[in-house]
Amino acid sequence: MGTEVWIGWAGLAATMLLVAVGLLNFSVFREQLRIAREQIDTAVRQLELAQQQPDMHLIQRATTEASNHIRLLVERPYLRAYFYEDAVWAPGHVATENEVKAMAELILNNFASALMHSAAFPQYPVRGIDRTIMFHMRHSPVLRDLLMSTFDRFPFTGLTILCLQHESPEAVEADLRRLIDAGGLDRREVERRKELLQIFCDSETHEAMEFTALSMQKRR
Repeated sequence: MGTEVWIGWAGLAATMLLVAVGLLNFSVFREQLRIAREQIDTAVRQLELAQQQPDMHLIQRATTEASNHIRLLVERPYLRAYFYEDAVWAPGHVATENEVKAMAELILNNFASALMHSAAFPQYPVRGIDRTIMFHMRHSPVLRDLLMSTFDRFPFTGLTILCLQHESPEAVEADLRRLIDAGGLDRREVERRKELLQIFCDSETHEAMEFTALSMQKRR
């Protein structure tokens, strides 16, 4: 073969080699691009999970706060009737009066904490919690009595719990007036209760959950 032919074949071979190298580089680039895309997707998912952690924590906390008393009721099933079946404690019962009162205090404190979290954090799953509070307050004389006797201990949530306890605004207003007329109160507590009555009477919606947020905002 002539020199020109060898040069032609060499040029063709060099061209094919360049094409092969280009294709190889392109395939490597595509693989690197795919890996980079997967890494970005993984990072985005991790970021989304990280952003969801506060919400997940609040959901877990809501579940715990609204049902923390159930474990104790499993351990002491004789207490259940006082919070589910309208039972009233009397001497001679298996439960002691202190046990019933202590359980009632725990439940009310849990409810108050859940309501304050729902007012402070929009992500807090309030639905379900309000139904739980409503059920127990309407089926537990000891809870209702404790709320009335220690109403000053629930400055942010007392009105909300009181609303969930009753089926009508008239009943809530009647309880608020009884709370105002209760003896042994200092002037500031009487004024606070009068303020709650005014807030309740002026409210157009009587949406129970809003009263906790309103009470917290007024005292910041």
